[in-house]
Amino acid sequence: MYVRLSDAHAADLTASGLTPETILASGIYSANGAEASALLGYGVGPGMVLPYDRAGENGTPTYARVKLDLAGPDGKRYRSPKGRGNHLYVPLTFTRDDGAALMDAGRPLILTEGEKKALAAWQAGLLCVAFSGVRSWRMRDEGGASVTIPELDLIPWTGRRVRIVFDSDAVSNPDVRAAELALARELTSRGAVVTITRLPALGAA
Repeated sequence: MYVRLSDAHAADLTASGLTPETILASGIYSANGAEASALLGYGVGPGMVLPYDRAGENGTPTYARVKLDLAGPDGKRYRSPKGRGNHLYVPLTFTRDDGAALMDAGRPLILTEGEKKALAAWQAGLLCVAFSGVRSWRMRDEGGASVTIPELDLIPWTGRRVRIVFDSDAVSNPDVRAAELALARELTSRGAVVTITRLPALGAA
C-alpha cells in the first residue's frame, strides 16, 4: 500500500476535509512525471495519483486518475488513462461491510462527482461512490457509441433510494443540470427512486 505523499498533496487532501486515516486508507500517493505518464499512457508531469484499485503488482493500481501539479495546455489538471473509458470510483476506504451495503438495494446510495467528495462522504459515514465528471457515467464503446459504464450494471437499483449530489455550479451551469437529469432518468429506468440534491456554493447559507 502506498504511503508516499508530498506535503503539498497532503495539504490538498486535508483542505478537502480528509483526515490522515482516510488519506492513508484511500491509497492516494504522489508520483513523478515518469510514473504518472506510465499510469495514464501519455506524457505528463508529476501529480497526485487517485487509485481505483490495488490489483496490480505489490498493490499498485491497474486504473487510476492523476491530479497534475501543473495544468496542461487545456487548463485542466485531472487526467484519466488513455483509451480505458470511464469507471465508477468506489473508495478503497470501503470495508467488507461497505461492499455488502453497496450491493444491498435497501441501503440508500449517494452518487457524486469527484473522488475526494466520495472519500469525504465515506468518512462521514455515508454510502457514496463517484464519477470522475458529471457525464462520466457514460463512455464510448469500441464502435464509438455512447453507452453507460459497466459498473452501473453491477449495482442493484430496483427500489433503491438514490441521491445525486453534484457540484454547486449546477445552479448556474445548464450542462451540469442536464447531466443530473440524464443520470436521474437512467437510474429511474432501472427502478431507482432518485432525488437530486444541490450543494450550497461556498459562503452560502
